[in-house]
Amino acid sequence: MRYREIWKTYSKVFDITTLNVLEELKEDRFISEDLSVISEGKEAIVFRSGNRAVKIYKVMGVSYKGQLKYLEADPRIRSFPRTQIGIIYTWVKKEFKNLRRMFKSLVSVPAPYVYKKNVLVMEFIGDEEPAPVLHDIIDKIEDKERVFYDIIEEYKKIYNKAGLVHGDFSDYNLLYYRNKVYVIDVSQAIPSYSPAAFTYLEKDLENILNIANRMKVKIDRLELMRILNIL
Repeated sequence: MRYREIWKTYSKVFDITTLNVLEELKEDRFISEDLSVISEGKEAIVFRSGNRAVKIYKVMGVSYKGQLKYLEADPRIRSFPRTQIGIIYTWVKKEFKNLRRMFKSLVSVPAPYVYKKNVLVMEFIGDEEPAPVLHDIIDKIEDKERVFYDIIEEYKKIYNKAGLVHGDFSDYNLLYYRNKVYVIDVSQAIPSYSPAAFTYLEKDLENILNIANRMKVKIDRLELMRILNIL
């Protein structure tokens, strides 16, 4: 899909600035001219460009008021424009910085390359087809217990090494590729020292226990917290 086709298909959610950003990223050789759609969500559309994934946040027809609580809960963000476009640009910047922080802490995340306005370029996870979301293939995994404890190890690195709380850690935000788990969608993650961190940590712990239940792994909350070095 070339840029003109993107504009023709997505002009109701992208603006001309988005296309200009894509052109700049192409000139800087971060992406190629042809993009193919990987997935489309309520807030963003993810394209593939060779061995890279291009996540483009929609700038029209979408409310970003829900992101405000995560931005306001992040002590690293002291101020930002409270307009819709200001929230989107800050959100993308936050996702890039969280990805980079996790990547440097050896969390299995797509390698972040660059961000500009509402566009984030990162590593593509997959072969000919993108890696599946864990939620969709969890029942097909043979060694469920090993994979579950791999998931715990990833969260342990997020919390203890990167010093972050994911805030939306679930089997919908995990990819499974070549027997390995990758963490995605980290824009809402906040530092573990944030006053709101415990609330989001509680949500993550509950979601991890739900994954354990789906994978038929017996583990209780206290044991999980002990493994994660939270107690």
